[in-house]
Amino acid sequence: MSDNDKNSLLDTLKPYPFQFEELPVDLIETDSKQPRKVFELRGGGDLSRLLKSIQHYGIEDPIKVSKIEDGRYIIMDGHRRYSCARELKFEKVPCRIYPKMNDGEFEARRYEMQNNRKDWRPIERANSLHKIRSEYKNANEKEIADLVGITQANLFHYTELRDTRLEYISLMERHKLKEYQQVGFTRLIPKLRRVKQYQVDDIIQILFQKINDNLLYRVSDFTTLSKVFSTASLNEEEIFKFLSEPQISTVELSEMTQLSGISTQIRTLIKDLGTKKNLGINLTEKEQVVFEDLYKLMQTFM
Repeated sequence: MSDNDKNSLLDTLKPYPFQFEELPVDLIETDSKQPRKVFELRGGGDLSRLLKSIQHYGIEDPIKVSKIEDGRYIIMDGHRRYSCARELKFEKVPCRIYPKMNDGEFEARRYEMQNNRKDWRPIERANSLHKIRSEYKNANEKEIADLVGITQANLFHYTELRDTRLEYISLMERHKLKEYQQVGFTRLIPKLRRVKQYQVDDIIQILFQKINDNLLYRVSDFTTLSKVFSTASLNEEEIFKFLSEPQISTVELSEMTQLSGISTQIRTLIKDLGTKKNLGINLTEKEQVVFEDLYKLMQTFM
């Protein structure tokens, strides 16, 4: 197709007049050729959140429909809102009504409607949630989370993200981290600590490079790193190797830091002894004997 042909095709897509009106739900038809499929309303996903939002606020963004004939309309954009309206047994829904159009124009317009949407940047969502919380000072975390249709855990994560240093936020955006990666990274930051010559800011730069190289990208990867850095004194050599060698993945780091059976037992014993000490509980006679034997054994290795 030549450039002239392309231009002439675009020239045929003139703006259509439209009107706003509340239409009875029974006059509206779904489109089986809709490319973006509607999922189940139940189960805690995005559509379930939309259902709660519409139940609370109503349909704020009108459903876009095209007239088929008198008394019949087909959805161009808004299948999820329409599904929620039916679930909530709405009799009428607000619509933006376009006149009847040919199939090519219908598909081209629908594509533009759905393609021009821009997702929230995570920091934009975090700032918006902060404003909502500021307005409802007497509401608790659960009430705010229910109001906006997210979990309390997600509300907490967005609060953490907003409190993250601006340079870290800038780095996340520059490296185009996905939203779940930004959340995982934000939760990881407080666990980081200096490892030999690597300061925390050095470590962060290395982690971003590993993200770029697809060596750190899953939710489980960030969880693994958090656990490893939580016991950095025991895993310092392994962490140092992970930071020093660009091709070592988080999975490999996890394998390197897996404890042997005896190490696990010693760690458990140390934890139990520490708990008793903090609670002011004396050791039993048998525990005292075991502790003394362990101490003597440790002396032989020192």
